[in-house]
Amino acid sequence: MIFSMKWFSSAVLLSVLVGAMAAHAATRQANSCSANDVKSAISSASPGDTVAVPGGTCSWSGGGISISGITLMGAGKTTSGTVITSGGVAMTKHASQITRLSGFRFSGSDVHGSIGGSPSARAYVIDNNYFYSSGGAIFFTISANGGVFHHNDFFTPPSSAGGPDALPLHPNEDWSQATTFGNADKQGPSGGERNIYFEDNTFTNILETAPDGDQGARVVIRHNQYIDSSIVFHGGGPVNDTSSDGHRQFEIYNNTFQRVNCNDNLNKWIWVRGGSGVIANNVMDTVSTSCYGNKVEISLGVGCSGLPSYPLLHQIGQTTAPSTQNPPSQPLLIFGNTGAGTSDPNFVVIGANDTGGGGHSCSSPESYVRAGRDYMTNNSWGWTPYTYPHPLSSGSGGNTGTGPTPPTGVQAVAN
Repeated sequence: MIFSMKWFSSAVLLSVLVGAMAAHAATRQANSCSANDVKSAISSASPGDTVAVPGGTCSWSGGGISISGITLMGAGKTTSGTVITSGGVAMTKHASQITRLSGFRFSGSDVHGSIGGSPSARAYVIDNNYFYSSGGAIFFTISANGGVFHHNDFFTPPSSAGGPDALPLHPNEDWSQATTFGNADKQGPSGGERNIYFEDNTFTNILETAPDGDQGARVVIRHNQYIDSSIVFHGGGPVNDTSSDGHRQFEIYNNTFQRVNCNDNLNKWIWVRGGSGVIANNVMDTVSTSCYGNKVEISLGVGCSGLPSYPLLHQIGQTTAPSTQNPPSQPLLIFGNTGAGTSDPNFVVIGANDTGGGGHSCSSPESYVRAGRDYMTNNSWGWTPYTYPHPLSSGSGGNTGTGPTPPTGVQAVAN
């Protein structure tokens, strides 16, 4: 039998490549959950491998754990799984492999981890973990776009004071690249690796904030349960204007916001101080309580004193820099939301808020943030949500329809 040398070489090469990939997809078993045993297993792993950590209770303080391009897999997020009482995981995005943290219970009050790396590298995945915080301590510091948080529990005890930046997003990217709203996120083999996705998580008693988007963050928050927890997007700060000032973009849709604990002072569900995004198809309780009086479901802010007239750089509705658009091509969209909160006359409030560098009020905020121009109560520019569940998530599917326009109350106030 005569074989083609070209076919033979290709077949051999393919076999070698498949064998090499299989060899690098190994599972390394840590002897225990102790930091030394986990570090030892990680040191023997190659990119693409999984390091399995058995159940138990351990401390990772004194340097913690570092991973890049591997999966660190615990025995589960319950109290009988893998419980880490202190310390955390430093995750760095890898050029060709997913970096994943799954199945742990972080019960300490310190920072549980950090995420960094190039925005063009492969995504990070944080799933099926429990994260505890007390007294406003930070859960995670996130300095890179391009990842997925799914099926995690973020918990702060009631009346424990969820201070600012409990989940800060600081990628430090500028606004030079185009927006990647919805299905425009094409990065990665299957797409969806340019933005940061939070889906199917539960946030409880995190008054400030879950998350706090800033400094070029590209964020999608969908199909989560918010229990007495809020979201903030900073930006719109020409006072200290840099191209990375404020978040780049956000999408908040198909979430449930529940007001449960009257004794904690929750001022809003969503607070936006610049940039553009989508707030759609959420179910929102009324934030106001008998304990703390009238509050607002969605607060839209601007600081304009001593600054040029409309439009300001990075203000609500703007998506370009260093130039501005009048009118903006992708204004903030608020539509399809339902629940008790949407019948509140304070559902959407336009207010004067400090911006980027702080210290800026505004005597006429409604001149800068105006319905029908800077934000719309319909899907005016044809936003289409990205595939749900995310290709890197193991969650089940859900509704991503656009829904009807809500009954929206709009009010101008000076906060």
